[in-house]
Amino acid sequence: MKQFRVIEQLKLIDGVLKCKTMSGHTYQKAHYKQGDLDGACGAYSIAMAMNILGVLDADDIYDSSAIDKRTTYGKLIKTLNEENGLYPNGLTARQIRKILLDNYSRYVNVECLNNSSLIEKTTICIDDNIPVIICIRFNKYEGHWIVVVGYEIDDKDNVIALLTLDPGSNSPVYTYWNGYLNLIKVPRKTYSYTYTSDYKNMVLIDEGVIITRK
Repeated sequence: MKQFRVIEQLKLIDGVLKCKTMSGHTYQKAHYKQGDLDGACGAYSIAMAMNILGVLDADDIYDSSAIDKRTTYGKLIKTLNEENGLYPNGLTARQIRKILLDNYSRYVNVECLNNSSLIEKTTICIDDNIPVIICIRFNKYEGHWIVVVGYEIDDKDNVIALLTLDPGSNSPVYTYWNGYLNLIKVPRKTYSYTYTSDYKNMVLIDEGVIITRK
């Protein structure tokens, strides 16, 4: 029988996907949608993953006026919110790693993944309730960062899909994910995986980032 496995931090409360704040006493939004005119899916995915891990309150990115920019936390918020504007050229895994290690290495470890190890390590992380940021490519010019929060297995326990939070799509209302990356490859295709969210594309799985708490 097919099964879905999703990290434990996510809760649907009154139709809104939420996770706990850093204090652990209240809940906040878990999904954030990027603007239509920016390339900031990497920054949004960083915020969502760290939000879910409980090492960032992503609402602070939207209203950082009360955050002390001299603190470690404040420096990270400033970097995500201000320094790179709309990220018109996007972010690579190495750039994401540098942002986090330059600003928040006291609290998190960061590992970059290449596509050869990505699916196996991602499923291991999901079993440990760790979201994984991955980049899918639509063609050689366009890529997109999404956050894996679960996976689907078939009746033989084979992983057949990754369940994602997509910053380019509307927030989920009935499930814990709003994107579905089918891992059954189309033969003899470079862009061989089907990805479905508010849109549907054939994609290549490019690279990934694992963020863990220290």
